[in-house]
Amino acid sequence: MESQVLQAVKELLYEVREMRGEIENLKQEMQSFKQEMRAEMESFKQEMRAEMESFKQEMRAEMESFKQEMRAEMQSFKQEMRAEMESFKQEIREEVKELHVRIGKLETKVDKLHDKFELHAQKQWQTEADVYRLKKLIGIE
Repeated sequence: MESQVLQAVKELLYEVREMRGEIENLKQEMQSFKQEMRAEMESFKQEMRAEMESFKQEMRAEMESFKQEMRAEMQSFKQEMRAEMESFKQEIREEVKELHVRIGKLETKVDKLHDKFELHAQKQWQTEADVYRLKKLIGIE
């Protein structure tokens, strides 16, 4: 029986050694796996950083291009507005000149009528026909 116990203990020791060996192998495999994962993760991080940097540069270039387009459009719009404003100012100036001419003509008419009225005021208006002629002269009918 002692030999059987001894045999059983030897077998258990052998199994424990085998398990220790397997555990060591598993530890080494685990360590190797960790290193692989770290290397892959680092590689992935670098790829992502490179892609992100590339994306940032593309976005900056697109933004700059967009800014240039907007500046050009704004400049064009400003010039268009200035031209329209200048045209509008010119139209207003012409209208004002036309109004001044019309006012001048009206003032001339008023002055003539006033002069006629003064001349006729000095005359004697005795009959209805005289009053009618006076009204006709000054434009009242």
